[in-house]
Amino acid sequence: MTAMPRGIRPMLATAGKPFDSPRHRFEVKWDGIRALAYLEHADFWLETRNLKPALPRFPELEALKESIAARSAILDGEIVVLGDDGSPDFDLVRSRNAQQSPHAILAASRATPAIYIAFDALYRDGKALFDQPLAARLEQLEAIVRPGERILLSQGVVGAGKAYFQAAAARNLEGVVGKDLESPYLPGVRSPHWIKVRNVKQADCVIGGFVPKGSTLIKSLILGLYDRHGHLHYIGHVGTGFTEKENALLRSALAALETRVAPFAEIPAEARRGATWVEPRLVCTVEYLTLTAAGHLRHPTFRRLRADKEPEACLLTSELEERSAHV
Repeated sequence: MTAMPRGIRPMLATAGKPFDSPRHRFEVKWDGIRALAYLEHADFWLETRNLKPALPRFPELEALKESIAARSAILDGEIVVLGDDGSPDFDLVRSRNAQQSPHAILAASRATPAIYIAFDALYRDGKALFDQPLAARLEQLEAIVRPGERILLSQGVVGAGKAYFQAAAARNLEGVVGKDLESPYLPGVRSPHWIKVRNVKQADCVIGGFVPKGSTLIKSLILGLYDRHGHLHYIGHVGTGFTEKENALLRSALAALETRVAPFAEIPAEARRGATWVEPRLVCTVEYLTLTAAGHLRHPTFRRLRADKEPEACLLTSELEERSAHV
């Protein structure tokens, strides 16, 4: 019998492209907060990937212990909150996680309750399962978890990863993860045994400003899109994706366009901090995962400048316009 370990950091996936493989199981990449669930007799707790307690923010998940048929167990999974369309909504779960007061936490737990999606079993009744292959761990998971109102088992398919990814993308989900059925669980390791394939979108955006980094580089670009009336709307900052050489070239090009007047129709106060405004003449392509409730790009990455596209041709999509209108 092995003593139940504590403070486990979850296994992480490497990035890849859609693929088929008979030795891989493909699951949805859940858009939530990664958390390990610990049950030890009457004690139950959840820890995030940074080893922070999660139950204080999600007290309704205390009910999970009633759905685990074991004296002691450790599960790996994701805390998600579903939106109106039944899909995981990262804005909702992030809002839940940001609540501080007991009253606000209790009210939020009733208004937007969370669900725990379990996708791995690491320990059961005195036996560590880390060295067992994923296929065996999944059998243990199904044996001890009774799906219910607050806990579900992640479903998946073996082999058809490309079709599974296309189905996930059609539902606007974050992506999929392909997991080698013969692989062990490697705590804290970003392993090629698990391959995440994100549903990445692209947008051509107008550069309306930047946040400087020293005197020769930029920390982030401030992006916008035009509406049908010719007003430039803020859609977010992007601070990753460019090389050091590209960064320096961008700073040099933007320096010639600096202006004291913000080109945006409106821009949140927090987005103005440290901003240097420029005339909206340059266009860049960015990749992003999805949109926030405010209509801003989530996890954008700079890809390239576009000298072949006029800024006025960078228009809000109907989805962006609808979200911006409700902020």
